[in-house]
Amino acid sequence: MSLSSSLQNYISDLGLVAPEQPSIKFVRALQSAHVARYSFNSLAVVLGEEISLDLDAISQKIVTRGLGGYCFEHNKLTFELLKALGYDVQLKLARVLNNNFEREAGRTHRVTLLTLEGVSYLVDTGFGGNGPIAPLRLDINTSQTAGLDLYRVLDKGNGEYDIQVMKGEEYFTLYRFDHAIYSDADCALGHFYSYKNPNAVFLKNLMVTLKRKNQTVVLVNAELTIRDCQGEHKLSIDTPQSLGSILASEFDIALEPAVVEHLFIRFLAPMLAVDKVETMS
Repeated sequence: MSLSSSLQNYISDLGLVAPEQPSIKFVRALQSAHVARYSFNSLAVVLGEEISLDLDAISQKIVTRGLGGYCFEHNKLTFELLKALGYDVQLKLARVLNNNFEREAGRTHRVTLLTLEGVSYLVDTGFGGNGPIAPLRLDINTSQTAGLDLYRVLDKGNGEYDIQVMKGEEYFTLYRFDHAIYSDADCALGHFYSYKNPNAVFLKNLMVTLKRKNQTVVLVNAELTIRDCQGEHKLSIDTPQSLGSILASEFDIALEPAVVEHLFIRFLAPMLAVDKVETMS
């Protein structure tokens, strides 16, 4: 089986070997290794960089340079590898809800629907801290454990499905996808909105996440959250130096000091100022 250099670099960097025959064991290993190694983040978006959805460009950015990315990048890389390995995969788009059922949500999230031996799975390597580290079977209303988290899939009718994660003692709806046929052209529209529209969440927040089997590390603006089997620990980031140190130590992302200072002034300083006012009042 011959893979392009971009896909071979991807699979080799994760320490995996292409299976002789499609197997769900390989998909589990791929998804788990991917979300633990390549960060989900909004860095390129908030820095105003052009984000290409060309496969070679994605591989160069995520695998070679270690800069991570967001769903349209992560999930395309995973989709193209599985497709090249002979898996039955379909590109799907989803509406991100985050438990808000009142607002209208466009299809701004890319996922992969995989079918193997008559069983359908949702594969998602690009949803950050709440995303699964393993494929989810489309077993309706059945709890499924993936790492530290518990998920379930709900059938909403009309070919739509909700992906939910347990938060506290209740399920929280992450996103809703359907069985319509989508292409890279559809992804281009959602991608353009996600990193160009001033109302897009990625333009308003600095977000970086890595998700391992027993630990989730999430940076959102001025707060770092580390969750593991022992519970949740939060740390407030109050200097550019600490921001740069955390990006390097927790996410293996090394940025120029001037870039880190820019990010701090834009996203962290305003929130720290609000916190200070609230503390004094």
